[in-house]
Amino acid sequence: MPNKQVLSIALLLSLPLFLAWLIRPFAPQSAPVRPNILLITADDLGHHLSSYGERRIATPNLDQLAAQGVRFDNAYVAQSSCSPSRAALLTGRWPHQNGQIGLSHLGFHMNPGQPNLPALLKANGYQIGIIGKLHVEPAKEFDFEWAPKGAWFDHRPTRDMQWVTEQAGEFMQWTQKSGRPFFLYVNYFDPHNPFSAETDQVNGLPEHPLKAEDIDSPLPFLVTGPNAKRQETAHFFNAVLRLDGGIKLLMDRLAAEGHANDTIVIFTGDNGNDMARAKAWSYEAGVKVPLIVRWPGTAKAGLVRPELTSLLDLMPTLLQAAGIEAPPGLAGQPLQPLLRGESPPWREFLFTEMNFHAPVQYRPQRTVRDDRYKLLLNLAPEQNQAPVELYDLANDPDELKNLAEDPDLAMERHRLEAALQSWRADTADPLLDPDRLERWGQMATQWITRYKTSGALNIPKEELRLLE
Repeated sequence: MPNKQVLSIALLLSLPLFLAWLIRPFAPQSAPVRPNILLITADDLGHHLSSYGERRIATPNLDQLAAQGVRFDNAYVAQSSCSPSRAALLTGRWPHQNGQIGLSHLGFHMNPGQPNLPALLKANGYQIGIIGKLHVEPAKEFDFEWAPKGAWFDHRPTRDMQWVTEQAGEFMQWTQKSGRPFFLYVNYFDPHNPFSAETDQVNGLPEHPLKAEDIDSPLPFLVTGPNAKRQETAHFFNAVLRLDGGIKLLMDRLAAEGHANDTIVIFTGDNGNDMARAKAWSYEAGVKVPLIVRWPGTAKAGLVRPELTSLLDLMPTLLQAAGIEAPPGLAGQPLQPLLRGESPPWREFLFTEMNFHAPVQYRPQRTVRDDRYKLLLNLAPEQNQAPVELYDLANDPDELKNLAEDPDLAMERHRLEAALQSWRADTADPLLDPDRLERWGQMATQWITRYKTSGALNIPKEELRLLE
C-alpha cells in the first residue's frame, strides 16, 4: 500500500511536466527577428555587369553578390528618369500616381501625404538612414533620421567608396545602441556623368583604370566621334569598376559589424546609362536595370529568375519581410515566392512610362511587354516618330525594327494595346484626358522657349500646377 501511495504521488507530481511537454509544440512562439535592410542604388547603371553578360569588363564583387542571392534578369524601373524612378521605388506607386513625373531639382515633386517605405519602416520600429542623394521632393516626407554630417542627400562624396563605407559603418554602430533593426538606403553616384580624367580613379579605385586605347567595342548609341566614343566608354567603365570595388568594401563592413546574415541586401539601378535610346527613353536600355537580392535564409543562393519584375515590387517585398501591413494601392507584388525558388502565378505584362525628364525633355510614352513582344505608345509623337512601335525582343533586343504595321503581328499588337489601355485606365493615367495631354504639351513648349531665350530650367510652382 505505501508503494502505491508513493507511485500515485509521483504520477501526480509529474503530471504538470507531462502536460507541459504535450502542449509545447502548440505554445505561442516568440516574435521572429526582423531583418535589417540595406538598399543600394547605382546611378545610371544598366546591364553593364559581367553577371548580366557584359564582356568588356569584369565585376567580380557584384557577381559574387548575385551568386550569394537571386539575380533578376528582367527587372524594370517605372520610368527611365532619376527622380520618377526613385519616387516609384519608395512609394510603390507609378509616377503618374505619386506625382513625381520629372526631375525634383528642377521643380517637379510628388504629391505629399503618401505612404512611403522609409517612413513606414520608421513608424514600425526601424531606424532609417540615407547616404547619397534622395532626389525626390518633398524630402521631408521620408522622415530619415540619420545621414552623414554635412552631407544630407548629397551625391558628390559618393564616388569615394571608402567614404561611403565609413559612413555606413558609423550608421550601423549608431543603430546598435537601440537594438532595433535598421534600414539603410545607400545611393552611389557612379556611374553617372560627368566624367573626366579625374573621375577615372577616386581614392585608389578602380585599381587599374581603363584608357581609351583599351576599348575595342565602345558603348552603342553614343553621340560623339569614334575616338571620343572610346574615351567616353573608358570613363563609364571606370566608374562601374569603382562601384564594384565599393560593393566589396561595403559588404566587408557589413560583415565586420556582425550583420552579414541578418540583413537583406538589395542592389539595383535607377535607370539605364545616359546615351541615346537609353536614359529618359522607354527603350530597353533605359528601363531595364540589374536587380540582385541577397537574403540569407530566404533567397536561394545562385538562383536566376526570368520573370518580369519591377522596382515597384520592392516596397511590398520589404514591408512583408518586416511584418508590416502594406498600404492599399501598391502597384507591385512581393518577390518572396520567386526568391525561395517557387513557381507562383506571375504577371503576364510589364508596364513602364515616360513623362518629363527635365522640363524641356517632354516625352510622354507608355509601354507594355510580355515574354517576347514590346509595344511602345508615343502619346505626342515627335517628327519622324511613329505613334506606335512594336518590337520582337527575342530577335531584336536593341529595338531597331518597328513591326507595328506588320500584318502577321496584328493580333500581338491588338493584345498588347488592350493590355496597355486597361493598365492606363486601372491606374488613372492622367494623359488619358486629351485636354490634359494638350496642356502638358503647351507647357513643355513654353519651357523650351524660355530655356532657349534665358537658359532657365526650373519650373515656378504656379506653372507646375497647370499640369494638374
